[in-house]
Amino acid sequence: MASFTGIVEVLDPIGMHARPAGQIVKLVKESGLDVTFQYDGTESKANSALRLMAMKVKTGEKITVVIEGDDEGTANGIISQIQDFLKG
Repeated sequence: MASFTGIVEVLDPIGMHARPAGQIVKLVKESGLDVTFQYDGTESKANSALRLMAMKVKTGEKITVVIEGDDEGTANGIISQIQDFLKG
């Protein structure tokens, strides 16, 4: 299985909070793929809104998104949707 990586930036003025975290978790669960967020030396599976909020990512900071899967187009689509959720 391949691994695809992308960088997203939190643009929401509140930072990572419940609404975008919930949207991300729903997207990840619907995709059925293994998605991991890497930020500030920590790594968290993107299958729990509480885990994502516990990363305490602030506005303007970047997150590395790693997706395990075989379809690059699907992975890029997920990364793009995650960026949209983080725009606020």
